Amino acid sequence: MAIPRQRIRLPKSAWWSAFRGMLRGDLWDGPDIQRFESAFADAIGAADAVAVPSGRAGFRFLFAGLQLEPGSEVICSAFGYPIVPFLVKSLGYDLKFVDCEMQTLGMDPVALEASISDRTQAVIATHLYGVPCQIREIAELCKSHNAALIEDCAHCFGASVGSQKVGTFGDGGCFSFETSKVINTMGGGMVTVRDSDLGKRVRDAGNQEPRNGMRWLARRLLKTSFEAAVTNPILFNLGVYPALRLAPRGRDGEDRFASGYHGDEVSMAGKMGRYTNYQARLGFKQMKAAAKQNERRTANAERLISQLRDKATFQEPAGPDVRPNYMLVTTLMPNLREVADQLLRVGIDSKHLYMRDCSRMFDKTAEFPNAARAEREALHLPAHPQLSAEQIDSVAAKVAAVLADQSSIVAT
Repeated sequence: MAIPRQRIRLPKSAWWSAFRGMLRGDLWDGPDIQRFESAFADAIGAADAVAVPSGRAGFRFLFAGLQLEPGSEVICSAFGYPIVPFLVKSLGYDLKFVDCEMQTLGMDPVALEASISDRTQAVIATHLYGVPCQIREIAELCKSHNAALIEDCAHCFGASVGSQKVGTFGDGGCFSFETSKVINTMGGGMVTVRDSDLGKRVRDAGNQEPRNGMRWLARRLLKTSFEAAVTNPILFNLGVYPALRLAPRGRDGEDRFASGYHGDEVSMAGKMGRYTNYQARLGFKQMKAAAKQNERRTANAERLISQLRDKATFQEPAGPDVRPNYMLVTTLMPNLREVADQLLRVGIDSKHLYMRDCSRMFDKTAEFPNAARAEREALHLPAHPQLSAEQIDSVAAKVAAVLADQSSIVAT
């Protein structure tokens, strides 16, 4: 059987919980929001946590709470999700990029040190695919230049550096609860802060948003149910996998359907509003299982990487005391399209073009070679926690065979 790149799970009792919430009248407001926020802050080790309608909304509320001066310089990694630099520019700040480094694919502290200045008011450091960036070095640079540090933790719930969880190194951290994330509340996110006054300002900004209604809830339930269905191994093999095999290429030669979700959606449409008591109830229940899921995900990732380390280059932690959650196992493939096509033919669904070289989209005055390379070569292999050890071994064997075949083609 073919193996999907990811497995989306409908939160347990999602439909039943929605029905009960309608009967009780606590779908939108209720005590579960505060309970979830408190549990999340405790799990991360943050002073406060604020539930938000989306990760990108969390960035907007956090910027409002930081009260940066108009025109302030904000530095982002050139390789990442385009919504981050989009928000920086749309809020009237002066956007500046620095390159990534190729081990963690996160912001390069050396490049940051060369670029940060007294004009810099904030730095956004992204932890990509569940592997923390070199956040300790970045935090020290921000501290020495009196710049605010924001951590983009959308992929990284539960990951740590030393004894400290990601999301607590900076002034604020933004987490995502979209369907593919470790905690899935069918949308939404959490902002963590080190200062309770900042937390209050973030919460006040969120409370000014209007409530979403029943149509929004129905769309969320149906969308997540659909994603859970099509990534179910049975339905995936019956319908999705054949469609992936037959999908035509676009004019640029890129099969957007087969390559997975692309990191070029820079709209805020459908991402604002208020986080609901219903979602918080789902999230709180998942908190108990998240650590176990991360352990399984990490075990699968490490098993896969160990069998392929001598054959391919992988994104990996920057030190022995860094504990990733490996939301996605990422390898760098110079001949990515050929490898992805061949893997699909042998039943391994992979994902690419998730993150982008954002400098090419927002600032074409400078080149960032590592970001450009990461966009060209980053390929994500399936290692989600629902896969057995035997399935991981099968993925490893098929990847090894494809790489050997590619090497023989190059040699001839």
